[in-house]
Amino acid sequence: MADHLFVYFRIAERDAAAALPRWQRWLDTVEEATGVTGTVMRRPELRDGQATWMECYHDIPPAFTATLAGLWETGGPREFVAGERHAELFVDLENG
Repeated sequence: MADHLFVYFRIAERDAAAALPRWQRWLDTVEEATGVTGTVMRRPELRDGQATWMECYHDIPPAFTATLAGLWETGGPREFVAGERHAELFVDLENG
């Protein structure tokens, strides 16, 4: 089975244009530190002027979640996040 981590958070829509290049750099930082490639997505609708964004990481190693949290504390683009980031771990279902 493979583990997948999804991290979602809110960003004010007025900050989206400035936040996107920072998120690309953030994903590059994560990949350089862990070897795991991430993507960022957003929900199409807004709520109270905020969009929900989500980082997606697939086939992560066992220590990835802790490493990501440490990287975030030392250099994540926190100034754009409204509220908290929420991380959820999913695993593939076995076929058979």
